[in-house]
Amino acid sequence: MEDSSGFFQEWYMIWASGGWLMVPLFLLALALYFVAVDLYLKLQNHFLIQSRVYDWSNQEIVDRISGRWSVLWDLLDVSASTAREIRRHFDEIKDEYLSPVNRRIKFLAVLITVGPLVGLLGTVTGMLSTFNGMAEGQGSRLDSVIAGISEALITTQTGLIISIPGLVLLSLIIQRRNLLQRSILRLERYNAYWMMHVEWLFPETEADAETGDAAESSDNGKEIGS
Repeated sequence: MEDSSGFFQEWYMIWASGGWLMVPLFLLALALYFVAVDLYLKLQNHFLIQSRVYDWSNQEIVDRISGRWSVLWDLLDVSASTAREIRRHFDEIKDEYLSPVNRRIKFLAVLITVGPLVGLLGTVTGMLSTFNGMAEGQGSRLDSVIAGISEALITTQTGLIISIPGLVLLSLIIQRRNLLQRSILRLERYNAYWMMHVEWLFPETEADAETGDAAESSDNGKEIGS
């Protein structure tokens, strides 16, 4: 118990030595890691990344579609007749899936950049406090110089401690974003391949077509008979 109280007391002294800039650094750390962890978990649990669509072969995609995997089915444009229509369709999918991720990545990069800058601002204010202490009288000069140097070093160190792990998280997030982009591009290539080389047939679709043909023939026969 004494060890824990001593630990918190030491951290409080470090916090107090950092000056008023420790408050915006704390708020910055909360915002940075909330955005980073939330975005990483959403990408990591995305169904396209979880199922590793980016590594699927054409046959694996056919097997999933033959099983009427509804989510994958909705991503494909089965009515497209030209490559331009497919490209337009998947551009809309990219806007839906990738654009929000890219905006949050940019915002996260700004937060990571701000950390060392706030620490640098603390360095400047700390040095100003140091110079003011050197200009004061002999009695309080040493204490003011020590306080200014502590503020300069602590804020700089805190800014780096916040931003360096954030850079690691940003790298992992960009890696997951690229996997999501590869998955969408894989489906786009398959959609184009199917349009040019493969006939999309299901037993249910065949049966429906035969029923429709029979009904049409019957209607025609009735019209001729009448």
